[in-house]
Amino acid sequence: MKNQAIFGYGSLINLESLKATVPNAYNIRPAYIKGFKREFCLWDSVGWTETNLDLAGEPMCAVDIHLSDNHEARVNGVVFSVPDADLKRLLIREENYKLIETPFYDFKNDQELGTCRVFSANKHNGTYDFKGAAQARYLQICIDSSRQYGERFYSEFLNTTYINDKLLAAMPELLARS
Repeated sequence: MKNQAIFGYGSLINLESLKATVPNAYNIRPAYIKGFKREFCLWDSVGWTETNLDLAGEPMCAVDIHLSDNHEARVNGVVFSVPDADLKRLLIREENYKLIETPFYDFKNDQELGTCRVFSANKHNGTYDFKGAAQARYLQICIDSSRQYGERFYSEFLNTTYINDKLLAAMPELLARS
């Protein structure tokens, strides 16, 4: 298992967050996967551990992906290559998830680029905490990071991310903070 391609769709879109766990990540680029739905539905009882230490230990609802009924549904994010030594750290960080394999596509030209591995818990055991500081910071990092890849990427992120079965794009009270 040398230099795996991993797809990140939440806080791993954020370069600082990614590099805190995977300092040797390389070939980082915007991409998407098909047939999945992204939503805040995984309870993380540990919260932040490597970044945002002022909120370390505060539980929050993390973003997860699961298979969608719509096989053409897309989830955008980033694909990056990771050496085996860093993969071990990433597996510890994402211990609530399992790695599954799926094709991935270039975000700009829709070309299929091969297969990647993506973290999916498929537990649906959490509800977004509208009052939690850790939750707000997590969402803000995801939103700000999606903006770094351009307006189309940002818009797609908002229109493919769900909170309590409602699109993030339809929740102006959360977007007003960003």
